[in-house]
Amino acid sequence: MPLSTQTMLDQEARRRISEDPSLGGGNAWRKALEFSPHPDRTCLVADRPVAGVDGIDRSEFNLRQLDELAESWAALYWDRGVRPRDRVAVYVEDSFDDQLQLAALARLGAIPLLVNGRMDPALALSLMSRTDPVGLYTDPAHLVLLDGRHTQLASLRWTITGDDAHALGRRTLPERARYRHGDDDPVFLCHSSGTTGNPKPVIWAHRQSLAGPGWRLTVPEEPTVMLSAAPQSHSSAIAYTNYSLLCGMPLISFSDQSGAGVARGAREHRPTRILAFNQTYSELAAMELDPEDFTSVREWQNTGDAAHDAHIRKLIRHGHHVVDGERRPGAVFSDGLGSSELGWATLRRYITQDTTPRPRFLGNPVPAGEVAVLREDGTAAADGEVGLFGLRSESVVPGYWNDADTYYRSKLAGYWLSGDLAYREGDDFFHVDRAVDSIHTPEGTGYSVLMEEILLLALPEVADCAVVAGHHGDIPAPVAVVRVTTGRAGPAELLARANSALVAAGQPPLAVLETAALDDDAIPTGPTGKVLKRLLRERYADLGAYAASATGRVATAAEGLVVR
Repeated sequence: MPLSTQTMLDQEARRRISEDPSLGGGNAWRKALEFSPHPDRTCLVADRPVAGVDGIDRSEFNLRQLDELAESWAALYWDRGVRPRDRVAVYVEDSFDDQLQLAALARLGAIPLLVNGRMDPALALSLMSRTDPVGLYTDPAHLVLLDGRHTQLASLRWTITGDDAHALGRRTLPERARYRHGDDDPVFLCHSSGTTGNPKPVIWAHRQSLAGPGWRLTVPEEPTVMLSAAPQSHSSAIAYTNYSLLCGMPLISFSDQSGAGVARGAREHRPTRILAFNQTYSELAAMELDPEDFTSVREWQNTGDAAHDAHIRKLIRHGHHVVDGERRPGAVFSDGLGSSELGWATLRRYITQDTTPRPRFLGNPVPAGEVAVLREDGTAAADGEVGLFGLRSESVVPGYWNDADTYYRSKLAGYWLSGDLAYREGDDFFHVDRAVDSIHTPEGTGYSVLMEEILLLALPEVADCAVVAGHHGDIPAPVAVVRVTTGRAGPAELLARANSALVAAGQPPLAVLETAALDDDAIPTGPTGKVLKRLLRERYADLGAYAASATGRVATAAEGLVVR
């Protein structure tokens, strides 16, 4: 393997970088090159090749090569007339190319809109129309998906495809074109997951976008090789790329975020840490994994939605961890609640095989921010009281592009509201649901995420599940769709066991349970892998009609029968 942890900087060098007052998302690559004592050693491997300045696809890069490539692209964009504050849309197959275009456009003070390549083209065009890009960088496959509709964008002047990438050549940006970012200057736009509606264009600013990685630089780091399997256009992948390049931590930029893909990545690259989203881990937990594929793994790291304990327990059987220099079986799982807007996980928990299960325990605050649970009037909730999860941190984004109303409606008493419901017990924080997903039934409020956690722990044959609000007329009722791995239990038996566990935990019982195969698309997900519960709510809007016409297997608590 070409990667070596010898490229990692010592703690004193890391401290000097973190204290650089000019450091930010607009110059992270250049700063990494400036501070690195090993600029010619391979620091990054991309599983999906990227065209170099010579037009040849390559998968391995050192800092000089990354800088040269970003410089050449910046010069090309300058020649196309891109200037400071101009937006350029990037809509390609998920790969490190997203981050390359960001680094290039940042040199001009331009603002890339990074659109997840898995996003439906209609939603992608909606994001573009709200940000008025002057240009579009795409690839032949996505150009076909757009079907010429992008030409209707009034602001769009040009389109670049992959063919231009292979004819890039070595270029130098004119000195007058180099932009020097202020702390608050926008550097790029990513987007929210769209789980509650259309994705929103999220602004990431120069200083803010490095607040989380900058803090992490002050924390000692063991020799590590990271496989980053988060979507490469997502802010979390970008933050960890910047951190890795700045501290010299070898990075595998991995585009295949499926469970099978990450297992292959672990087998081929032998990382010590894997970064992924919850959906990847749920897929891995449902697979029959070969322990030999994960012998190098010391830590599974999750961000975005907090992972389910049942999935975590299956994964930490693999790999190893080190205590006082002694290698011990089983990796550590590092879990953090984050989002496109939070900038960096603000709570962190570490789970080993000896850790006592605590359903929906989020962990404890990290020094990078201040967290709280708030009532709707902005006062602090009491211990054990469910309220709105809020955060104060330099890592929180400064807004949504062209949507100040939504941004300021997401703030309360000086805190950014993530949209989550939580409660605290001292410094221990627990997650129960997204605010829009809670289910207000005659039996009481059901918290869908907490209910999912309970089901996964109580029903070992269930690999994954989603709980949402269905309706019997005007009355909300909880519904679960579950993916089943093994076992002969039918939906009626599963429903009975599920409701016994839910009632014991103080949650309302399910009205309907629907089973699905592992490879079924019964649980819809967005481009980042998050479950689109709004689509499930539409499916179960009329439970009586749905149960009567269901093609799958559905058990109804009201009738005590299985409808086929």
